[in-house]
Amino acid sequence: MSDWGQSLLLFAVFALIAAYLGQHESLFKFSLTDEWRPFIAIAAAAILVPALAEEMIFRVLLGGRTGWLRAALALTAFVLWHPVQVWLGLPMAQPVFLEPAFLAIVALLGLVCTLAWRRSGSVWPAVMIHWLTVVAWKGLTVPG
Repeated sequence: MSDWGQSLLLFAVFALIAAYLGQHESLFKFSLTDEWRPFIAIAAAAILVPALAEEMIFRVLLGGRTGWLRAALALTAFVLWHPVQVWLGLPMAQPVFLEPAFLAIVALLGLVCTLAWRRSGSVWPAVMIHWLTVVAWKGLTVPG
């Protein structure tokens, strides 16, 4: 299977688990957005921030291509970055970033992105997975 095929499979498994956790823990409900203009703007911006920016920082710079301790530390930093955004009052932060179930989904996303980055040797599969996750979250769900 190609690197992109493996990445899509990783994303599919992640998406099923994340959808289950999100529903089970009442983090969100599935609902198609009816606000298409803001959604398209968010989807376009999300390719840069958070997808590309966070993958470059947490996977490429901090996690590197080898060493599982380094990857684990980068994954921990990725998870902790989400509540820190709330505490700092950053504009993209949301209260759900403090929820343990959401942080579990973030940890799983980080793991899947790490695997995609390391298996492919390219940051782009991880960026795609991260971006698809944000787009699905913003376009297919409402708060629980």
